[in-house]
Amino acid sequence: MKNFFKITLLILVLTIPYNRAYCCTKIVIINIAKIFNLIPQKNTMTQQLEKELRSDFLVIEKMEKSLLSKIKKLKNKKLSKKVREKIKKEIVYEKNILLKKIKFYTKQNNQRQEKAREKILVFIHKLINIIAEKGHYNLVLDVSSIAYIKNVKDITDDVIDLATQQNNVFLIQ
Repeated sequence: MKNFFKITLLILVLTIPYNRAYCCTKIVIINIAKIFNLIPQKNTMTQQLEKELRSDFLVIEKMEKSLLSKIKKLKNKKLSKKVREKIKKEIVYEKNILLKKIKFYTKQNNQRQEKAREKILVFIHKLINIIAEKGHYNLVLDVSSIAYIKNVKDITDDVIDLATQQNNVFLIQ
């Protein structure tokens, strides 16, 4: 009988903390898309990308202007056949080069944007973890993955406020 009480007491002591953790779960929701659009770090990253890609855009723009001027020159009816053929060949050649450069720069731009997007999302997840630990939340769910939920705290604004406070501390390597 003594052993029975000891075993029962041991089982109760071991299971009570687990049961309490499950019955007192703190669930909060968050809107990651809203955070992504409103944090100042996104604007910083966008401006940084625009600076990096500006030179590429200028090269393409210059080539485009050159191509258009040759097309305009081709419309001149006073040109000889030989000069016309030469200009046509140049136009075809430059057009092919321009298309290749546009394709290359577009691919490069997409890769840079994806990398930047990933860095911002990692930053957002770090902020979410900070807020969750501060508030002792056990579960944080994104609004996009929930069909219906009632009476649950939304910490989206808290994360946006924290991101705004850390605007100058946004270090991306």
